This record gives sequence, C-alpha cells and structure tokens, in this order.
Amino acid sequence: MMHGGVVFRRSAPGTTPGLAFLPASIAMKVMPIPSIGEMPGAPSELRGVALVDGDMIAIVTAGSLSSDAMLLCAVLGEQVGLVGIEVVATGKFEATDGGDVRFGAETARAFDVATLIARVRDGRWRVTLTE
Repeated sequence: MMHGGVVFRRSAPGTTPGLAFLPASIAMKVMPIPSIGEMPGAPSELRGVALVDGDMIAIVTAGSLSSDAMLLCAVLGEQVGLVGIEVVATGKFEATDGGDVRFGAETARAFDVATLIARVRDGRWRVTLTE
C-alpha cells in the first residue's frame, strides 16, 4: 500500500534524529518561511505568527535544523507552519506498520504533529505585566 505525503528530516533535543512522515491529509504544502512576528513570553516551540495565504497562523518549531522551507499543515481544524525541518521528498511512499513509510533504505516515522501543538498550547507562557 502507498501513502501520499511529505518525508522530512528533523533533529530536536530528546528525539532520535531521522526521517519523519506526515500524510497528505495533514501536510498541505511546502513553501518558503514567511516573515514571522515573534510572540514575547511564548513557549519555546512557538516561533511566532505569520500571514500565510491571507490567514494568520502559528509557526511552530518541529526541529533544530536550519532550512528555508516551511511545511504548512492542517491540524485540529487549524493551519500551522512547521519550521526547523528539512523537507526530503514529497509524493507516494510504501507504507509499513503503524503509519510509517519507507524512503529508500530508511523508515520515515509517522510524526505526531497534534502532540507538538498540544505541547505549545499547554506550554508555560512567560509574560510579565508592568504598569
């Protein structure tokens, strides 16, 4: 069986470096990183917000790689941009068990973007109110 989507490389603290996969039902498009407005006090995973296709969306760091590409995703009814990743390929890939796919000799593990978004939502905001 084949699954359409995006294979990308990510490296983040506490994770095993390697390939990850998002299905086409979540990964909407690959695009250049737009101009990002920072959000002071936001959790570290939230890079900020950006105007994309006429909508303001959250830009979330999914890895620590340096790249000019952003992966626009639809998650939990919202659009979210993933940065800090290196997009390796788009297309159809041979499926393995558990939603993973084969890319050459490697396995791209299914990426749980919903958990990343939940971590941002539940993250500690460091805001200081002043008068």
